[in-house]
Amino acid sequence: MQVILLTHEREATRATNTGNIALEYFPEFCQRIIWSRVAPSELLLAKLNESGSALLFPKELPNEEAEQGAESGSESSNELTRESHGDLILETLPKTLIILDATWQEARKMLRQSPYLKTAKRFSLAETPKSQFSLRRNQIEGGLCTLECIIELFKQADMFDEAARLTEAFQDFCQ
Repeated sequence: MQVILLTHEREATRATNTGNIALEYFPEFCQRIIWSRVAPSELLLAKLNESGSALLFPKELPNEEAEQGAESGSESSNELTRESHGDLILETLPKTLIILDATWQEARKMLRQSPYLKTAKRFSLAETPKSQFSLRRNQIEGGLCTLECIIELFKQADMFDEAARLTEAFQDFCQ
């Protein structure tokens, strides 16, 4: 399994960035690419075009996102995910996952402003535990932080030892 953290430029230096833990513990599985709206990484674009790669993103977005899309007269993100992505939603765990490493507000902006992300295949975690990350405000209901996503992905990939190490590091980080 390979995880690519597509990191918002402000996120990389935040003390609350949990993606840094995964990069520190498992650089053989995780790497970071800084997001750019106008000059996306060639490596990222190549990965997005591979059949075994997908963007990790919820199937259903919060109601506020759908409402914002409806208010602006644009297609809502729920409709975008369900209808225009159709067969682009993967049901099995892909070999490479791209995770938007940012606050939820920044992640929405990244998705909205990046045509190459809008058309990417997507994978969603089927069931997620309640987030234990309380160091940030304005989290969405049911949303996980970057590290919690990676832990769940590792579990799905039968990488239980790695998931346990990250869980322990995450618990230390939260205290």
